Amino acid sequence: MPGPSDAAIYAIVRAIPRGRVATYGQIAELAGIPSGHRVVARAMRSCPERLPWQRVVGKKDARRAQVVIEEDDHGNLQRALLEAERVVFDARGFISLREFGWQPEQQAVSPARSRAAAQPRSRPRAGSPTRRGKRAASQAPAARSSSARKKAGKHASIAKGKMPSRKVKASER
Repeated sequence: MPGPSDAAIYAIVRAIPRGRVATYGQIAELAGIPSGHRVVARAMRSCPERLPWQRVVGKKDARRAQVVIEEDDHGNLQRALLEAERVVFDARGFISLREFGWQPEQQAVSPARSRAAAQPRSRPRAGSPTRRGKRAASQAPAARSSSARKKAGKHASIAKGKMPSRKVKASER
């Protein structure tokens, strides 16, 4: 049974032009549903016929989107329909949002987001030398994956003769 916000969601999906995609979260934002990507996903499961449902995709990161339908048949159908609209998938199955993402002319922006956009950034961008505090960039440790850092930290303390600490439960005291 369609909910009250479903009509707004379907109207936005109808506005997505051929050859473009929009993410679940983007549609929720445009429909005025804060953090409503799951609401959009639920509405898309029972969408009316002739709605271009294939143009709604999951957001992988800020630059890429992907087909997130778990059923292989439907996921393959969505990809085929998008490819027929000349949407290009990369070798890993991602869609470039820069190239194929839909940017409506009048996007609904929440008040909190518009305030943040009006104010200058107070923090340095990730990866800049000042992000690491006062340490100079030349003194910064080599970049490692999070799992490599955990392993190195865990094994480094054991190699120095220190045993990893653990919390003692009240019943063990």
